[in-house]
Amino acid sequence: MFALKKIVGLLLQPGVIVLVLLSYGFLQLTLAREGRKRGLGFLALGLIGFYLFTTQPLPNYLVQRLENRYQPITSITEFTDIQYIVVLAGGVRYNLDVPATSQLDEASALRVAEGIRLFHLLSGRPTLIMTGGKLPYVNKSSGELMVAFAQSLGVPADKLVAETQAIDTHSNATGVQPLVKDTPFLLVTSATHLPRAMRIFQLLGMRPIPAPADLRGGRDYSYKDYFPSGDCLTTMEAAWHEYLGLAYLSLWPRRAGK
Repeated sequence: MFALKKIVGLLLQPGVIVLVLLSYGFLQLTLAREGRKRGLGFLALGLIGFYLFTTQPLPNYLVQRLENRYQPITSITEFTDIQYIVVLAGGVRYNLDVPATSQLDEASALRVAEGIRLFHLLSGRPTLIMTGGKLPYVNKSSGELMVAFAQSLGVPADKLVAETQAIDTHSNATGVQPLVKDTPFLLVTSATHLPRAMRIFQLLGMRPIPAPADLRGGRDYSYKDYFPSGDCLTTMEAAWHEYLGLAYLSLWPRRAGK
């Protein structure tokens, strides 16, 4: 079921949807004797989808609806007794021959950086828990690479813990649950991912406090934002992935992690 969920998620990504529409439209134009109108219609849908997914307005709107649910932490007055900061892994770059600060992808690096910021904001008292499982092609886990990143920026080793078995957000939660037990903790992940992560952690009876990182949404546009961009498609895919995940959780809350 887990593998099926991942495959379905990949097939429903915006880029795949556009590819299917364009391919079907092209086949109708070239192979079907009476499919010219239908083919042109699907090609038009594919081109419209391509433009909407790769320019700023739609991805930015969808991202902001997720990011606006929780605000970044700027004051510590409510959190002086926090013992743990949990940072969820994003992706890595599969190259261990570069410095630790270049081994994580942008999302992971920004999540760890936010965890470090909060650690210093709280005068270095909490323990930073980095959670992310084993990686293909390298003999390391995401959690270990995140710990190395934090250590390279001066966080003491005795304030860092790597959880190395997680393969998704649900196993992130179950992996750190024995460590944090029933105490409140700061949960750091990308702001688009945070609504789903909070829901999963809360379904397990945990007490996460939202600490968004990697905020992508903007309020102003320039003329460049109306031209197709790979960055916009990446943002669109990230937002779409989260909406699919939230829909799955809403329909089958007891199947989180399955």
